[in-house]
Amino acid sequence: MNPSTLNANSHDRTIIHVDMDCFYAQVEMNKNPSLFDKPLGIQQKNIVVTCNYIAREYGVKKCMLITDAQKTCPNLVLVNGEDLHDYRQISYKVTTFLQQFTPLVERLGMDENYLDVTNLVKTRLGSDCVNKVCSFNALKPVGHIFGDLKFDEDDDCDCGCFERLTMGTIIAKEIRDALKANFQLTSCAGIAHNKLLAKIVGGIHKPNQQTVLYPNNALELMSSLSSFAMIPGIGKVMEEILTKECLKLDDLQCIENLGRLKTLFGAEKGRLIHNLSLGIDNSLVKPSGKPQSIGLEDSFKKITAVGEVKEKFLYLLTRLMILVSEDGRIPRTIKITIRLFDVLKKTSHKETKQTNLNTSLFTIENTKIRLNPQSNEKIISIIMNLANKIISNHTNKPYNITLLGLSFTKFIERAKKSSSISSFLRKNVEVQSITNIEHKTDLTPMECSSISMPEVTTMTTDGSESDYEPSPKKKIKRRSFPAIISKKRSSCFDQDLPSPSKLKVADLHLSNNDGSADDFENATSSSSSLKPIQCPLNATEEVFRVLPRDIQEELWAEYTASSAVASVRSSSCKEERENGTKPKINTLLNYFVKNC
Repeated sequence: MNPSTLNANSHDRTIIHVDMDCFYAQVEMNKNPSLFDKPLGIQQKNIVVTCNYIAREYGVKKCMLITDAQKTCPNLVLVNGEDLHDYRQISYKVTTFLQQFTPLVERLGMDENYLDVTNLVKTRLGSDCVNKVCSFNALKPVGHIFGDLKFDEDDDCDCGCFERLTMGTIIAKEIRDALKANFQLTSCAGIAHNKLLAKIVGGIHKPNQQTVLYPNNALELMSSLSSFAMIPGIGKVMEEILTKECLKLDDLQCIENLGRLKTLFGAEKGRLIHNLSLGIDNSLVKPSGKPQSIGLEDSFKKITAVGEVKEKFLYLLTRLMILVSEDGRIPRTIKITIRLFDVLKKTSHKETKQTNLNTSLFTIENTKIRLNPQSNEKIISIIMNLANKIISNHTNKPYNITLLGLSFTKFIERAKKSSSISSFLRKNVEVQSITNIEHKTDLTPMECSSISMPEVTTMTTDGSESDYEPSPKKKIKRRSFPAIISKKRSSCFDQDLPSPSKLKVADLHLSNNDGSADDFENATSSSSSLKPIQCPLNATEEVFRVLPRDIQEELWAEYTASSAVASVRSSSCKEERENGTKPKINTLLNYFVKNC
């Protein structure tokens, strides 16, 4: 649905905001059931970031200092929650699970999700109910209702929003029950015709409850808010400006003050603040894909030694690779964050640096993305170089490092096995290459241009198949000469020798295509007095001897070079068998695998 098609009073949509109750605490209680009947706080550094509702009954609050929380609740059980791995994992599982109700699921932090269930509601009600045909009395809302609403025909809206939102309460209850059954997590929900109102009304009755807001009570809900901070979309800076201007919430709702808001914040933001104060929000529920960046931070009192910085980054990289492996995508950029504390000014600020990464640093083992020891060391070296660039700008001032952060961004999806070039090459491990050459001899001529490219089937973005068609290239004139037919090395030799016919076109010294037979004979007779070139072992002797000498020399050089490569390959294979490691051979397959 396009926002431009929605007017300020549109009630066409049904939005559900689902908020997990004390999410971190619930995750820890599920891991350790003995904590269910105890006041529990989740500790990060010296702060209680969240706590269960038993602890809240004692007076423990979010973001309370550990010392204050323990004074408030002496029997408070603290669990370290600095490692967010388990929380992230369950959070994404919940979001994925919600997508079975509607594809329009938008994540809001780890513990909140918006769902646009408009189409599901229409399906449940039936097409005849979309335009106010169904009777509202046939449906009963589930959960709390905000405001004094009487179910009379006079209160009923002609657009059918009462039926849709009431059906939304039924769906919300189903969603919450399903989350409880599948994840042992309780949640609260808000149901309204837009995201703003659904989020606000959902926080009225907690925990493990739900509340619906019908459109005719929207203004009453907004007027009941005690501060600007309770309105999603109005941040701390905006709140400070509004407070400084001695404006109250009801002032924002007056159209007479719209010009003043535009002067303070600009035309667009001024109009936005006015609409939000009235409960008007036409923003769409945007399906959340995978995160654009994956990162971790670690804060501490102070460190100054290079060794400590490297140790911290190594720890962050190890933890970060676990998240990247679970995500399944390969990052192309790494970014570091350093918070510097100025000892003289007693102030701190963050600085960041980033750089691109070679995707070949990452390997895939058992479908998991890994870093081998060499790649791990190389990335740490890159990280420390970035850190030195930040630190070098502050050598003239005394400072302490109080936070380090590491993140990966600009991810690329791994190529699917069925449609990647590397998978094609894997299936055709040994590709026989024959250089086709033409000359006036007894051999049957074969045009070089007659060799056809292998047919590769690729997958389009919509899942359909399409045939790969190589782009046309300008035809290069080449002098033709007899073909060297490579023998199958497996039939004649045990050693692993590549065929000398696998030549790079750019390495062939060719003249124009107008060379005559006489020219060829003169070149042959002039070189007959020279020492004969040795014929490669896997080439046909009689064919090799009729080639021009410069071609013979080049083929022999190519063959000897190939023999050296074969020797290296043989020793690498031996090393692979002994050490269990893969040799690094510059093959076409490896090139595509590294750059997938």
